[in-house]
Amino acid sequence: MTQPMTHTRSLTCAAAVMALLSACAPGAADQRETVARGQTVYTKECAACHGSSGMGGSGDVRGPDLTGLRIGNDGAFPREYVRSFVMGISEIQERDPAMPQFARVGLRHVYPDGGADGEVLEADFENLIAYLEAIQR
Repeated sequence: MTQPMTHTRSLTCAAAVMALLSACAPGAADQRETVARGQTVYTKECAACHGSSGMGGSGDVRGPDLTGLRIGNDGAFPREYVRSFVMGISEIQERDPAMPQFARVGLRHVYPDGGADGEVLEADFENLIAYLEAIQR
């Protein structure tokens, strides 16, 4: 009698674990899609200066390593700082002139034909921020 009871408990536990995992899966899939869309924006707008993996550029214009932003912020990704800096609305006075102010110039490589009136669409920007957060070491 012990064996069927153990088997029933095992099946019940397995079913509960499967239900919990399936409830979490859609959010994880959505996050992966968001990060993938952000990587597309990054590749088109940022990689030329910051490198294909975000670890810094190597061409004529060398943007800094973007994978260590969490390190200088007590282990937390500085989402609002990154947002304001990339948009060009931060109070940082020593901004490299090569860094575009995306709030002003838009995403020229994502929308080469001037789509979205050259503006940064909020969804595109949130995707980019999600990608930058995902590549942190």
